[in-house]
Amino acid sequence: MGSIVSFFIVFVKIIYILALTLDNLINTLDPSGDKMKRLIIWDFDGVIADSEKLWVKVWCDLLKKEKNIVLNKEEKLKLLVGVAGRTKKHNLQRYFPNITFDDNFMAKISEGEYYAGTHFMHPIDGVKKVFADKNFKHCIATGSTKEQLDWKIDIFKWIGKYVSPKDRFTVDMVEHGKPAPDIFLLAAKTMGYATKDCVVIEDSINGMNAAKAAGIKCIAFVGAEGNNTQVYRKKCLKAGVVAVCDTMKELHQALRKMV
Repeated sequence: MGSIVSFFIVFVKIIYILALTLDNLINTLDPSGDKMKRLIIWDFDGVIADSEKLWVKVWCDLLKKEKNIVLNKEEKLKLLVGVAGRTKKHNLQRYFPNITFDDNFMAKISEGEYYAGTHFMHPIDGVKKVFADKNFKHCIATGSTKEQLDWKIDIFKWIGKYVSPKDRFTVDMVEHGKPAPDIFLLAAKTMGYATKDCVVIEDSINGMNAAKAAGIKCIAFVGAEGNNTQVYRKKCLKAGVVAVCDTMKELHQALRKMV
């Protein structure tokens, strides 16, 4: 009797594993079932949400209040835009060698970002329609920490329908953040895709350079506030992107041409 029960348990486990494998395979196929879906690797801030400006303001306000430092527009772009918090800190310490950032300062940054995010963060117009397109598989690769991304997605609960927790990649999962390619390579490998079958959606030059270093095609989204200028568009093209898009409708069309 015992051997029959043991056999049944093993049999059920095998069926379960096969079912999961089949489910993963189906999820990587396009609706026709005859080829793999293309994987879209999304940045978050400035692409899914027009939020980059919020984080920059939090840093600038606290720098002015506690360090008596006022950054001009060029310095904001150079030191704060499109990079993880730890990289912002590193950039500022190199630029201003005499300042330090203790745990209390960084805790205030986290509190400020959380308040700004929960009160003022909104999705980019049209982004939900791109996620709903069944021709694509989606994941997120961001300069945020896991803790930060968790509360951002808690605000945008609809993302959970398309991007499960295992399909989210954060800066604390890799040794080097953007512009290093680490996070995009990790995302592609973990999701089971060759880099040639992936597309990165980025708003920052650092992210575009990271995609290029990873050997992954990149579409620049410049629809967020502050990015939609001719000067910035030229910088995006110089970074080697395959397209520069002002709206999610335009980005969606560019993606469909790549299917």
